Amino acid sequence: MRFPKLKQALLCRLLMYAVVLSAFIAPIVIVATIQVIPTVISALFGIAMGIGLLVYLIKNFIVLMAMDTGLATLHCYQTARKEFDLPRTQKIKQIEKHLSSFGKGYIPLPIEPKPSALRYRFNFPVTIYSKGIERIVITYHVDLLDKSRYLAILQSATANSKALTGKKKALLLDKSQKNAPLNRVTVAAIFANKVDSEFSAHLYDTVCKQEGDGFETAFLPCVIDLQKQICVFNSMRIPYCGFAYPVKNRGIRIIRKAIFGGKLPLKSNDSMLDPIKDVDPEQSLWQFWHNMKKELILQDIESKKRFEAMQHGQIVLEDDFLYIKWEERGVWVAVELDEETKTAKIDPIHSWEYPKANAIAKKTIEDVKASISAYFAELGYSCEFSSLS
Repeated sequence: MRFPKLKQALLCRLLMYAVVLSAFIAPIVIVATIQVIPTVISALFGIAMGIGLLVYLIKNFIVLMAMDTGLATLHCYQTARKEFDLPRTQKIKQIEKHLSSFGKGYIPLPIEPKPSALRYRFNFPVTIYSKGIERIVITYHVDLLDKSRYLAILQSATANSKALTGKKKALLLDKSQKNAPLNRVTVAAIFANKVDSEFSAHLYDTVCKQEGDGFETAFLPCVIDLQKQICVFNSMRIPYCGFAYPVKNRGIRIIRKAIFGGKLPLKSNDSMLDPIKDVDPEQSLWQFWHNMKKELILQDIESKKRFEAMQHGQIVLEDDFLYIKWEERGVWVAVELDEETKTAKIDPIHSWEYPKANAIAKKTIEDVKASISAYFAELGYSCEFSSLS
């Protein structure tokens, strides 16, 4: 079956769970509607199918989560663009008014360039993953935006945002929230009458740099080119899969609401992101499902063989994955190397992969991170560890 295809990522994501649930729920409904079957038999059948569903979800948890994350990421990719046309229905003064009315205003630091507005809003955390959510909006106006001017604005925005850290604090937090990180996102809106032509050619790549981990901290420069009537920012959201809501998405929501009235203009916008490697948008959900299951099974077998041959404390970097053997256990995480900043961005370390999945003690996590940092230090990189919170 060739339908649906991965280019319909949201539909694929919903259909995946619909298929799994209906495979167990549909038989229960059918049996329940057959009047000749005794009620006790129907009830026992329903319990048996419920247990079967639970067993299936446990046995296929890794495959389903990998598919869900992959499809969610693909959907975020499909709804992102490198630039957007400014809406004709909203004037620049309206956009400025929306941004300048966000949260509460504060006096900027006495450094140049000085922002035209500095706004701050604090929200009480609704989950255990943070002790508070800070959102900062900073606006700038410039006649000609070139690289040097842009970097100066970033330094100013960073300093002004940092000065507001912890401006407000939540009361009545539970123990988990008190120990959780503070979530912060900063949106730096730059209104430019004109963007230097040479700088404009690399503008999207430039605004995507040094944006934080996206989960606990995020920094989103948003350049509004008044001459071309376009808006350039990193609109690639981070998929939300049930843990902490990524603060980067909160920043994108601020931009989307203030500039575009709540909805990004994707229709007829051909400024797509670069294609994702090794992903065929024409591939069917069913083929993707089959390949994912096969790949994870083979990966599990290969990982076990690798860890069995490794020694305690040994680290292996291969194909953007880092394998660490710690005593009789092992863990592997994805790594992204930024050659420009010489930074190794490490995915969250939270559970063992070998010999079976188990939570890692906090003290051990710190020891593992220290070992990883020493490993990359010898290679000339600093480490940036992400977290699930």
